[in-house]
Amino acid sequence: MRLRKGFTLIELLVVIAIIAVLIALLLPAVQQAREAARRSQCKNNMKQLGLALHNYHDTLKVFPMGVYRDDRPNWRVFLLPYLDQAPLYNTATVNTGGFWAHSPAGPPWGFSGNAVFRGLYLPLYTCPSSTNASFTNVSGNSRESMTIHYAGISGATPDPAGRTTVCTGDVMASSSSSCNNGLLVPFVSKSIRDITDGSSNTIVVAEQSGLTNNADNSANALGAWFSIGNPPAAWTAGATLPLSAGGFVYPGGITTVRYSPNAFKTSGAAGPASSQYSFNTTLSSQHVGGVHAVLADGSVRFISDNVNFNTLGQLCVVDDGAVIGEY
Repeated sequence: MRLRKGFTLIELLVVIAIIAVLIALLLPAVQQAREAARRSQCKNNMKQLGLALHNYHDTLKVFPMGVYRDDRPNWRVFLLPYLDQAPLYNTATVNTGGFWAHSPAGPPWGFSGNAVFRGLYLPLYTCPSSTNASFTNVSGNSRESMTIHYAGISGATPDPAGRTTVCTGDVMASSSSSCNNGLLVPFVSKSIRDITDGSSNTIVVAEQSGLTNNADNSANALGAWFSIGNPPAAWTAGATLPLSAGGFVYPGGITTVRYSPNAFKTSGAAGPASSQYSFNTTLSSQHVGGVHAVLADGSVRFISDNVNFNTLGQLCVVDDGAVIGEY
């Protein structure tokens, strides 16, 4: 009698089950490896921003203003020549009002003569771990540019040193508070000498690639490159923050830190953290456990979600005089 060689049904099912178990065990490891690579790329992006900020400072002896007035661009545009984007920067009109203009009067709003920024996408300004849309609409205003995942730090509220003249009350956009105790602030260019706490103890740029209230509420209310609207009537040229109430004031690309990293990811955000028009958009990421931050010495640190908030505030302020411990 001739016997046929082969698998029985039971043997086949056992083999399939073993393969399924191996795949189930291997898949999380593959996903973790991919996230580790994405997280490393995000860190490298921020390292390049730190180097660009220092090259800017070496050239002009100051850091860029966080935001400018009269519809000029924010700090992200002024770093372009130091990010191998000099030809792009040289084609733009950036030093006069009207870089971004309400023309036509309603959505979609445009960039006047700087239309190249409308469709521009620079991977360096994005975190590969983020699932947020690259180009989105915000509250009916057509965002004419990419979403940038890294925000400049204009300070922290309440002021860690207890000063009452460096922050406003809840009077700005979305009842938020603006401060000038950080490094990238509106209307003023600060330098290394202003960082009396030490450049290795001061955050200049931090990550905003995650979610707040399960939505992208990063500092990109009117687009990645837009600076700020018209200041309040009481504001005069050369004046510094804090701004008072009134005026058409929306911060572009900066935030005054008011909450812990990744606070209110899915729900429960306090009013000042619930809108992109706020001065107090939260630091966020889709990494596990925290966010990346660029220090003023050019290094990049990972800031835990569980960081003591007082310590975080001290890191965001240039001159509070506090001794910062481990974080």
